[in-house]
Amino acid sequence: MAVLIALLAFAPVGFAACGGGDEAVAPAPADEPAPTALTQAEIVSAGDSICAEVNAAVGTIQSAETSDPTVAAAQVADLYSGLADRLDSLGVPSDGDAPTEVISAARTLADQATTDTTTALEQFQTAAAAYGFTDCAEDPSAPVATGGDTDTGAGTDTGGTVEPAPAPEPAPVPEPVDPSTGGGGGAAPAPPDTGGGSGGSSGGISPG
Repeated sequence: MAVLIALLAFAPVGFAACGGGDEAVAPAPADEPAPTALTQAEIVSAGDSICAEVNAAVGTIQSAETSDPTVAAAQVADLYSGLADRLDSLGVPSDGDAPTEVISAARTLADQATTDTTTALEQFQTAAAAYGFTDCAEDPSAPVATGGDTDTGAGTDTGGTVEPAPAPEPAPVPEPVDPSTGGGGGAAPAPPDTGGGSGGSSGGISPG
């Protein structure tokens, strides 16, 4: 009797254990592969592309004579701040150090955009050149417009529509020939003078 009571006491535990085994267990998510670090040459190439865009935008703002100086300075500050963030997002190269000095100089340039940026720009360009950047070490300049009509000076407009050459005038139709005159309406040629003939028709002087 005691053994039967003991079995009944452990029965619910066994049934509960069996009932939980049918639930599916979700697998742990796989770890995403870490992004491959760029080389320093790749960072320099990507950074120069970014700087070329920023230099063109800053040059365009600075060359606009009608822009409000306060608004222009705020736009330039945003551009240099974005430049620093984009350079920072390139990460640490696999074969060198990150351009931390260039990024720091870009943030300083953004902070001083509303005052005098001459010294800050020189410091940024010096740091950029030391790291290996080319476009980042250049001055801002507006892009040069290309295309349009080109006048070669010889009356040829290479950018417009070329007018076709005028058609040649038709040749004059010759007048019909009159068979009675033997020509085209002019005088008939005189017969050749042989120096003889009868009756002095040659017009010479008779001997006396």
